[in-house]
Amino acid sequence: MVSDKSRSAQFILRINIDKAITFITERIISLLKIMRNFFGLIFSPYQTMRKISLEKDYYQLVGIFILVFIYFKFVYFLRDKPYPATWLFIIFLINFFLTTKFFYFIGKFFNPETNYQSLSLTFAYSLFPTLTWFISTSILYVLLPPPRTLSLLGKSFSIFFLAYSISLLAWKLILIFLSLRFSIRLGFYRIVYLMVLYLAWFFPYSLFLYCFRLFRIPFI
Repeated sequence: MVSDKSRSAQFILRINIDKAITFITERIISLLKIMRNFFGLIFSPYQTMRKISLEKDYYQLVGIFILVFIYFKFVYFLRDKPYPATWLFIIFLINFFLTTKFFYFIGKFFNPETNYQSLSLTFAYSLFPTLTWFISTSILYVLLPPPRTLSLLGKSFSIFFLAYSISLLAWKLILIFLSLRFSIRLGFYRIVYLMVLYLAWFFPYSLFLYCFRLFRIPFI
């Protein structure tokens, strides 16, 4: 016969297994949501960002941060004498926190119902254009390392890369605007005003990081 103690241990084990399965399933769902939202932000950014602003699954934020850390690790093994990936990631988190807190506190002044969790999640998704640009340039660094020639092919590549970079910048600005629009719920001119105020302090801050070789690119 099975003792009561053995039954209790089996019951606890079954509960722990169920919890582990639930945890893994939820993380897989979060990953699938990130992939779905990534393509949604390409083809229908307005509807997708609006839906993201209403999300309660904040593990997506963790998933995006993990992708950023993986990129830093990738660059660490790619280039000569890079910054340590962990150091870059910590500064990235500081920059992200300062940026979202800035928009949160200023946005709170205009709209007391501003939600920081919603702002953090939507702003994290606005990192995708930046992340895409950095990953693609790193891959090109391997496939087509500098210096590049002034031939017709080299000039064509430069024009293509410039157009590609401008399109990603435009996508980035659109996502930031939509993030502030749906998380803080402000009009066009107030959002532009917030962005100008942000650049007024963040540009000198980024220059400080660059001059002291703490961080070359803000990655925001």
